[in-house]
Amino acid sequence: MSMGSRTVRRIVRLEERANRFLVRWDHARRRALRAKAQAHALLDEATALERTFTGTQLAELYRARGEASAAAAPPDTAGPKHRRTAAAPDGPDHPITPQ
Repeated sequence: MSMGSRTVRRIVRLEERANRFLVRWDHARRRALRAKAQAHALLDEATALERTFTGTQLAELYRARGEASAAAAPPDTAGPKHRRTAAAPDGPDHPITPQ
């Protein structure tokens, strides 16, 4: 097909490029959806295991979660904003109600 107009050729090139971007986006979206589904499957498995835990096991899990989140948190460069005057409670930071 012969295209004489420079503007027409430019439009066709832009549309072709846009279509390539759309194909790339669609592939990335599909990969992201697969990763999200895998993450949810793992979380479902963890939740199913957690529901079988006893009180002692749950306490251990809560402590481990707290340590993991503290290790992952960025250091606070400003220092503590509030000082605790009372001892911290022995319970978990975020109770999860087993079903």
